Amino acid sequence: MRSIISILFFVMSVFPSLAQNRAYKDAQTGKWGFRNDAGKCVVKPIFDEYDASNTFTKIRNFAVVRSGNLWGCVGVDGGYVSKMVFRNKILAAKAGMEWNSKAKPGEVIYEAYDVKTRKYGFSDYAGEWLMNPIYDDVDPDYNFVKGNKLSVVKFDGYWGSVDKKGVFTTKPVLVSAEDARTAADEVVKYAALGTNVYDAYDATLKKWGFANYKGFWVVRPILDNVDRDYTFGGGRPFAVVKYKGKWGCVNRLASFIVKPTYMDAQSAKNAGFAWQSKNPTAISPSQLASVDDGKHKDENVAGRLRQTSVSPQKENTVAVLPRSQVHSTPPSLKILTPKDGSDYTTNEITFTYEAKTADGSTPEILSYVNGELQPKTKGIKRVGSQLTLTLPRMEDCRVQLIAKDKNGQNSDPAVVLLHYRGNRPKPNLHVFAVGVSDYEQTDLKLQHAAKDASDFSKVVSDMKTSMYVKKTPVLIADKNATDKNIKKGLSTLVNQVEQGDVVMLFFSGHGAKEGRETYFLSCNAESNDLFSSAVNFDAIRTAIRRLKDRKCRVLIFMDACHSGALYGQKSVAESFALSEPGVIGFYSSTESQKSNESEQWNNGIFTKALIEGLRGQAKDADGNITIDELERYIRESVRKATNGKQMPIFENKQGNFVLFEVVK
Repeated sequence: MRSIISILFFVMSVFPSLAQNRAYKDAQTGKWGFRNDAGKCVVKPIFDEYDASNTFTKIRNFAVVRSGNLWGCVGVDGGYVSKMVFRNKILAAKAGMEWNSKAKPGEVIYEAYDVKTRKYGFSDYAGEWLMNPIYDDVDPDYNFVKGNKLSVVKFDGYWGSVDKKGVFTTKPVLVSAEDARTAADEVVKYAALGTNVYDAYDATLKKWGFANYKGFWVVRPILDNVDRDYTFGGGRPFAVVKYKGKWGCVNRLASFIVKPTYMDAQSAKNAGFAWQSKNPTAISPSQLASVDDGKHKDENVAGRLRQTSVSPQKENTVAVLPRSQVHSTPPSLKILTPKDGSDYTTNEITFTYEAKTADGSTPEILSYVNGELQPKTKGIKRVGSQLTLTLPRMEDCRVQLIAKDKNGQNSDPAVVLLHYRGNRPKPNLHVFAVGVSDYEQTDLKLQHAAKDASDFSKVVSDMKTSMYVKKTPVLIADKNATDKNIKKGLSTLVNQVEQGDVVMLFFSGHGAKEGRETYFLSCNAESNDLFSSAVNFDAIRTAIRRLKDRKCRVLIFMDACHSGALYGQKSVAESFALSEPGVIGFYSSTESQKSNESEQWNNGIFTKALIEGLRGQAKDADGNITIDELERYIRESVRKATNGKQMPIFENKQGNFVLFEVVK
């Protein structure tokens, strides 16, 4: 015992500050710092936040801190051991622990953010750049720090993937991060080219096409538009596209199977179905084209200055003009009004700017609000050197303007942060609940799915809250839950919401796959023909995208599938999870598990835990129902009730927030 006490005394004498440093908040500035038990400041109060779970201890020589929107780690002497480059405290804590263990820099590669360029790159645990910050975004769910061989990145507005040397393994032409993740998996598995065909966009040509997992063109980028609700995803034999102002359909061999003669996409799609019924023969991946346009080939883009190519003169070729024909000086742009940090009270704000190009021509102006590119045809008015944007009224917002010249060169972004000071109307709370127990196909019948939806709808309606204006819940159950009624209900919901609303979607029932498509089974579903009788998950995803376009906060709760290995699919939860960035998802089980329901619980066990959490079991220390506490309670309750046989999965890229506040 004496020797142990001696060792402890020695450790405390050598490292006194490590055990005694305590966080404190400066009363005047509201900033956080650290001081020892004697009251001496050892780390100046300059930080906006610190992570109480990762601060100085006897064995931890650092504290995780936040400045602005970025996290890093500070040592006992006030110096940075991990620079402020991490977008969340989890990454910063991991970096700090790597430093604390004296690991070799670069063994773990972190996604990091550079305030000066407003771009993402990759760094070691100290925040030193391993790949320069040139990316618009890095997928937080598919990157090196997650243990992946590749990292999914957004570059010049589109998605691809890079290896640890910074070489593009999937060229940045894919439209969604979800597609880029799937493509990255194909790269790692050395899959056959053309197994999956992705909708893609050439930012230089400003044309659409379709690509394989390398980003090589299967259908060259010559299209004006594509119907993103009906492309080649899920093994579809044709895609609905727009070419020279008219809609038609192309197959995977890049041939028009429906000539572009239609004024709307739906008519072209109907013609495509008619073609498909007469042409059932599948096309093998080996028959597909794989055209390399030569861009980003075998080079570390993040390790050099980018060179910008310009649009070719011929429609069907991908070419780069000689460098002598490209203006070496990029355009410049400066926002004159409003000034950075200004307040605003109305949602329409006019920006005055000064833009210059090397040849004096008028540049194209790209505008971003809170990181989202604003469509030119919606909510934007431009007159001379003035641009009027529609801004959100529910939050402070960051506006970024970029000038783009005729050669495709971009200016450095001009950015202002504006603070909304007008009236903040309460958001509406919408509940859309679907539950199906009484299926027309008798072997599909369930015990509690319809009751799950009804109980969920009721518990939310009964919540005492001053945060929202509660709208009448929409409940579609049993015989009313046809595929048509469900899709019609989703469409009506999308048309009713307003900016800033909160939407809670709930589904309880069977889920299944047919081919590569995933479906929620409506009451009239036929197990041998889900295509025509059930609700394709793509329809739900489309509704969610439209809700997000209207700046709604979307939460989805899915208790499916109850039947376990139904038609060869053990669970559909993961088929929907990880699909829509910005959506908070609570899913009943993993892909290898089934979702349980029993008379013992009088609900599905997932729904039972969800309802109990909303009724008060998921309160935080202040008595509020929060996202983190709801997730924790559901996970622990389901695991305990099923002896670990069922494990819910959760998707949350929005962080923790109060869902229902305590009502005093």
